[in-house]
Amino acid sequence: MWQEKRRLWLEVCVWLAIGISAYAITFQFDDPIQGYRWGATAWPRAIIMGLLAIAILQFVVAMRKTAVTKRPNAGEAAQAQRQTPEDKPVLKVALSFVLPLFYLLLLPRTGFYLTTPVFLLAYLFLLGERRWTRLIQVTAIIYAIMIIVFTTIFYVPLPVGYWPLFYDTNNWLLQVYR
Repeated sequence: MWQEKRRLWLEVCVWLAIGISAYAITFQFDDPIQGYRWGATAWPRAIIMGLLAIAILQFVVAMRKTAVTKRPNAGEAAQAQRQTPEDKPVLKVALSFVLPLFYLLLLPRTGFYLTTPVFLLAYLFLLGERRWTRLIQVTAIIYAIMIIVFTTIFYVPLPVGYWPLFYDTNNWLLQVYR
């Protein structure tokens, strides 16, 4: 039980460190925007504060759940003792952090319009969804919402990549979406 609490404290500390660091970075681009009184950092800071609030809320709920659970009986304790490091989902956790970094590495080279659906599909698969119809449906819905919001409503210039085949295909898709 104390190991679970220690893990929860470590997890919330990591999330708080990430959130506070991201909030501190926003001071580098805190410029006023004409016609928008809150400046360039309003939305990034709101999202960061939301992430911090969710991390704290998740921590509180998990701590309450840990306090409510009973101490394991002798059979469960023996099973926990026999558990090897290979049984723990360390690889899955590591991949859940590495996959977005890999996506960010590829995004400027391969472009948003081709890389994002592949990333969404891979991340959903990593999170445990195994039904292909559901994977494709959820990926399509998320991707469609992102396309509608960024290219149709806000006209945000998303990266089209600079690798030759990806650049041409992303520009063609951009014309189709607009």
